[in-house]
Amino acid sequence: MSTPDAHSVGGDNPALAGQSLRNRSRAQRRALRTMTGQLIVTASAITATVTTIALLFVLPLMDALAVGTYSAAALAAAYALITFPRRAAAVGFAFVAAALVFTIGQIYELGAAASWAAALACAVTSVAVFSTRRTTRTPYLPTVAVLTVIVTAFWATAALGLPRWLWVAPALVTSLVAVGWRAAWPITWRARRAGWRSKIRYRTGAPLAERPDGDGRWMAEEYLEVGADAERITAHMLTGLDDRWHVLHSRALHYTAADADHIVIGPAGVLLIDSKYRSGHFEARPWVTEDGTAGSDWFYNGQVLDASLAQSAIFEADRIAWAFHADGLDRQAVPIVLAIHGARMNVPWGEWTIELLGDPVDDDSETPVVGTRLVTLVDATHLVDYLTSLPARRFTTPTKHERATGRRESLTPRQVEERAQRRYVRDLAAVCEHVFVPVPQ
Repeated sequence: MSTPDAHSVGGDNPALAGQSLRNRSRAQRRALRTMTGQLIVTASAITATVTTIALLFVLPLMDALAVGTYSAAALAAAYALITFPRRAAAVGFAFVAAALVFTIGQIYELGAAASWAAALACAVTSVAVFSTRRTTRTPYLPTVAVLTVIVTAFWATAALGLPRWLWVAPALVTSLVAVGWRAAWPITWRARRAGWRSKIRYRTGAPLAERPDGDGRWMAEEYLEVGADAERITAHMLTGLDDRWHVLHSRALHYTAADADHIVIGPAGVLLIDSKYRSGHFEARPWVTEDGTAGSDWFYNGQVLDASLAQSAIFEADRIAWAFHADGLDRQAVPIVLAIHGARMNVPWGEWTIELLGDPVDDDSETPVVGTRLVTLVDATHLVDYLTSLPARRFTTPTKHERATGRRESLTPRQVEERAQRRYVRDLAAVCEHVFVPVPQ
């Protein structure tokens, strides 16, 4: 079978894979720069305070206080730019636009009311674009564009002698477009239609993850780079799927800073694929009990495989299941696949049953088992083969319209059934694209 190009499989561009790890790497470097900048600002503030106090003995009181005030304002601005760059940018853009508005108002003698109204529109627009919860796109370009339109419209109405409040219409339209563009309203509308058409129940959750940069632990740069490479390799392997499949990469999850490496939607349903890079050797040792029950024990480099390898994936799968109203631990609504890179495996893929442990009643009692999770370990080179080997699920039944269309096109009942399942998978992919937003670049 020939391998299709990167755009034949539906969903995200493979280049987006590993975005959360790249963000984490940048966040760590940014944290170092921020701490350095804060130290510099703190040292400058101490120096400015001492200098102001010394000037009280040399200059008049008002002059010394003026020096202190200007120094404090400059240091506060520097601290805001270092610590809260996006918020500072939002305030800065709004301030520049407001200054231009007041200048125009004074030149054309428009009065205070019109100028203050336009300045308020600039501030509200800047804050709205920057604080949009579904942060799927950078806020800088839409903010500058809409503020430019507001200032230009305000100036045009004044210069051409048009009614004073005519600038409100273009300002309102461009503001809504800017917020909608950043919040990806077309994706939201498509998901609403898809959910209604295929009767898919889902929850979007609020707030969505704002900082998918990790859990606060410092990670070595080489580990982050290796992890990002593993995710990119997995993403390119998934392009070997046909157009019945949809793949999403680096998607933020609800009420958490975690993200899913790869969410795959296809004939087998919604699957979570977690890329893992390990060195060494994974070994599956099958066993069969007297009553005929079969299974496998997994070993990594000769030691029993630690369940911590799959803990983050289990948590992420539960978050995905929660979004589709599947909260039960044992329902296994979202299958978990660990794509193993680097390490050798004695089988192309195999199942691994993990026991979920609860809290013991007291110090003398044993730790209870509250549930199990079934995780599939797959040699990454066989990932596409594994996914295509999964049995197709029957999600829905053909609608009356689909049956009528099938009769007009002389389709067999099986073809009509397949078309209905494909429609459901497409709708499910549209819902997933809306529910799990991309990790910001």
